[in-house]
Amino acid sequence: MVTLRGWFGRTLQLLRILLCGLAFVGFGVGGVLLAWCVLPLVALWPGGAFERRQLCQRLVRGAWIVFHDYMRLTGLVAFNHRQVELHVEHPSVIIANHPTLVDITALGSALGAVCFVAKRPLFKNPVFGPLLRVCGHICGAERDVAEADGAFAQALLRLSEGHSVLLFPEGTRSPVHGLRRFRIGAFELARRARVPLVVIGISAEPRALSKGTPWYRIPKVAMRLQLWPLLTFDNWDAVPGLESLSELRTRVRELLWERTVMPVKAGSNEPGPGSGAANFQHTEAILDIEKAIP
Repeated sequence: MVTLRGWFGRTLQLLRILLCGLAFVGFGVGGVLLAWCVLPLVALWPGGAFERRQLCQRLVRGAWIVFHDYMRLTGLVAFNHRQVELHVEHPSVIIANHPTLVDITALGSALGAVCFVAKRPLFKNPVFGPLLRVCGHICGAERDVAEADGAFAQALLRLSEGHSVLLFPEGTRSPVHGLRRFRIGAFELARRARVPLVVIGISAEPRALSKGTPWYRIPKVAMRLQLWPLLTFDNWDAVPGLESLSELRTRVRELLWERTVMPVKAGSNEPGPGSGAANFQHTEAILDIEKAIP
């Protein structure tokens, strides 16, 4: 027997799924308009390649802000870039864990103009491929060594031009309540370019839009998405070789595990800054990692 309360609950959830579907339809339509109508004109704007790329990235950022404002106002994803404090020195290599489908749009909204590494299928996509190229984003490698070398060289070039580069060292979205193995490329990129490595923690609770989870399987309450700075590391003299670089990678992964995964697994109501991560500032984190480096 269906109660009035049960009927109302199911109807409300169907409405939430419809609103979520409209969000992604709008995302796709906005991507088409930007990629095929707006950004090609911006790419012809007077000035150097660096300035044109940054202008394109700022326009895309504006679209992402509208996307997240819609998701917040409709009660789907509780995220507001205006309440996030991410002070990043440019150029830098920025890394983060990757729990949800909307991490890149949230980070882009909070960070501003930044180049990121995207998967090769996205560059082949007729909608998003042109947008990614005109913004100067970097085509990531799949398994081919030559592709990996090309992506690394392009990322180095972007850093030398003054852009910051954003990567997810797991390579894809994190498993629910876990982290994948970190690739070492982002750490080597920062060391080779001699720029700061900025580590950002991301928490999402209740979890949705995860790897292997359909977009329409959304929770009955808004997913709370939080971003906060965990560490800025730039003492590359303490990382002379591959062994110490691997140790740095291990310590950074442990730090992200401790500050993003463990509080959620323990049932904390404040998985991110509430666990103490907001007060875990640069000096303490750098000293802790340096102690572990031979």
